[in-house]
Amino acid sequence: MTVSRVKEKPNRIFECYLQLENVNGKKTVTYKYPDNFDNPDILNNVPVFCFPISIMQAGKYFGFTITNSLESMFSFGYCYITSPSTAICVVSYLPWHDFFHRFVLMVEKIQNVSQYKRSAHEIVGSLYRSPVPPPGPFSFDAGSMKCKLTVPDHRGLVTLTENRNQTTLLPLLNTRCIYTLYMALMMERRIILVSDSLDRCSAAVYAARDLLYPMYWQHVFIPVLPEALIDYVAAPMPLLIGLHKSLEERARKIWGEELVLVDLDNDEMQVPPSLLNEDMLKIPHSIEESVMEGIKGIKKMYENEESKKKIGNKLSKMFCVTLVAIVGNYRGSCRFDNTKSKTFSFDHDHFLQSRPANLQECVSKLLQCQHFDEFIQERLQIIQGAKPRDAYEDLSVDYYQTGSHKNYLKSWINDEIAKEWNPQIAMIQNGAYAFQGFMSDMNSGTRVSSPKLNSGKDLPAQRTAPTKPMPWHLYKNTLINLPAFLRDSSVPPPTIDDKLFNLMIGNLDHINSNPSINSNKQTGQVEMRRSATLSRQTPVSSRTVPPRPVSHHGGSLPRNLPPPPPPAPHQNANSSHKEVNVGLLISLDDDK
Repeated sequence: MTVSRVKEKPNRIFECYLQLENVNGKKTVTYKYPDNFDNPDILNNVPVFCFPISIMQAGKYFGFTITNSLESMFSFGYCYITSPSTAICVVSYLPWHDFFHRFVLMVEKIQNVSQYKRSAHEIVGSLYRSPVPPPGPFSFDAGSMKCKLTVPDHRGLVTLTENRNQTTLLPLLNTRCIYTLYMALMMERRIILVSDSLDRCSAAVYAARDLLYPMYWQHVFIPVLPEALIDYVAAPMPLLIGLHKSLEERARKIWGEELVLVDLDNDEMQVPPSLLNEDMLKIPHSIEESVMEGIKGIKKMYENEESKKKIGNKLSKMFCVTLVAIVGNYRGSCRFDNTKSKTFSFDHDHFLQSRPANLQECVSKLLQCQHFDEFIQERLQIIQGAKPRDAYEDLSVDYYQTGSHKNYLKSWINDEIAKEWNPQIAMIQNGAYAFQGFMSDMNSGTRVSSPKLNSGKDLPAQRTAPTKPMPWHLYKNTLINLPAFLRDSSVPPPTIDDKLFNLMIGNLDHINSNPSINSNKQTGQVEMRRSATLSRQTPVSSRTVPPRPVSHHGGSLPRNLPPPPPPAPHQNANSSHKEVNVGLLISLDDDK
């Protein structure tokens, strides 16, 4: 069995297409394709899940999951209610929610037109006979019709705008609720999501399950709970269930305590005290603050049509990065068995002791969770080459290539999310890139080409930002040293000579004297030197340029430079420079 309970290589796109009816509570299959389909798990259970409550509303779509009794693998049902008593459903081993949502709606729309009813059956048969396509655009012919769909990639990070489950959950809950839901999932709590919409229930449950990637929920998982299975809410084990609101009152009588209840319609959550006072307190405050900040940033991006296009897989990736920050170097606790088995094992005690003191309580709890144990087993298969690398492995490599592990999560969130909705952060980062580029040139002794000599105009030199972004904790440190023209685009930049000179001496906003200039008109290059004895009134022709000393690291540095003056305690009211308060760049309010 795979960790995700999703069949690795199904033989076809879907297993069967069914038409069903519910007459006086008797739910039956009236049509099936192919005719010889005889899987009892599906034929017996699909009618129950297609009519989960007594009163169904026509024109509604939702999904559900059935667990195979022999292999414990998931079969996914995609159901459309054509009338209060009839429905159509496609059952597949593939979790292609958007793909089958469009396909089911296409079939329903075509078969409603009498002259095209035959075409609807041709479409079903054509897709059934098609081989399983790779991710990307997919088209198939059905008689005289050509159908086009998009195949998702369900084996990696979820792209939010291409996943209707994620786009359903994100606007429904506020920042604090999403974070608490994620922590409840990670700590394997009993969770029920309630709504008066079956589609909202199932989509939110699937989206919540995806938040755990690269871990997978290993316990009771029912996206839409049928009324006939209401007793499942009382199961004394971790569960993740979607419940129609018409069944809530009945379920309350039996579901017991220690339950996380999420009201999707009213953006509310009931959390047991043990989750708040025990499990969530084990998470370091810095991680909680960073994740909350990231969720809030993605919600703000989602509200804007332009920034929404840039979200991509950032939500899924953010929770994956969070797990990287908590788990860290799990490979350091893997042990190779040099006997006949030649396999790897995992040393739980060594792993726990290797984590920082502020993470050990959280890691100790994770080690007791089944989904984390399955996660480690999957990592061992990757190490041995039995499975390909995934997004988590790539992020963990990036984590250890970054010097500061402590600030990795916060730096990633600010680099990938916060700058997309907070223009101040983007401005600071752009300034930091430029500052890093200038200082890199100064340290390496690189000469700067001045377009002023070539064109006669006072233009800034063209520079390329560093290929690797500067970590966030360095942005804040360099902010006070950035010149005003880098902090505020409304401030005109100084001349190229003044700009480079002030970057060289580290005195970025206070110019006490001009740099000496030795220009070479034939090559169009400018070399800048400064002597502490030269003043602004000294003629250029009478200045002498001392030889450039060579630093120990191979670059060229200016000599005899006085220390920069201390920063003024208050900004001059007449100055055009604007101060930026780093502490106010990101708010941690729990709004949507």
